Amino acid sequence: KDKVYSLHEPEVKCIGKGKEHKKYEFGNKVSIARSYNGLIVGAVAFRDEYDGHTIDDTLDHVEQMLGFRPSRAACDRGYRGQKESGTTKIVIPDVPKKNATYYQKEKAHKLFCKRAGIEPINGHLKSDHRMGRNFYKGIFGDMLNAKLAAAAFNFKRAMRRFFVLLEWLYFFCLLWNGMNKKCERPYLALAK
Repeated sequence: KDKVYSLHEPEVKCIGKGKEHKKYEFGNKVSIARSYNGLIVGAVAFRDEYDGHTIDDTLDHVEQMLGFRPSRAACDRGYRGQKESGTTKIVIPDVPKKNATYYQKEKAHKLFCKRAGIEPINGHLKSDHRMGRNFYKGIFGDMLNAKLAAAAFNFKRAMRRFFVLLEWLYFFCLLWNGMNKKCERPYLALAK
């Protein structure tokens, strides 16, 4: 306790991961919230807190970003101990109840499969969007780094969709020109 891990950044904490290949990480925790369609809607940095204590601040940030509070939040098992946060019901993967119907089991299974999709997003944020190494100073720099990484992820996703749209528009322009010049079916004009 009260150890200094970095002289130029004395607020850095040691986080025990419990994994064989990487036992410890130095830095801070970041809580990422994403919508059902994959868009990151919340990124909040924390110093040294238990995961279950971060859910309230994360949902407050999501409410601030979206303008409403989600009715359900699918979380991993690190958030055990809290069943609800305000009006949001916290759902954690568990063995289904014996009296649950097939529909309820499938619905929960799909929700938890979607929740598992946050792990690759964390990896992409760390490796592709510079969240793995923070070059900003202080606690404010930690918060800023998390938010900028999330914004870069969303922007890259939006640009990918924009270029797909441009590709479709270009294809239909070629199609339209082929139909107007020869008055043929479009697939015959493209086959020449």
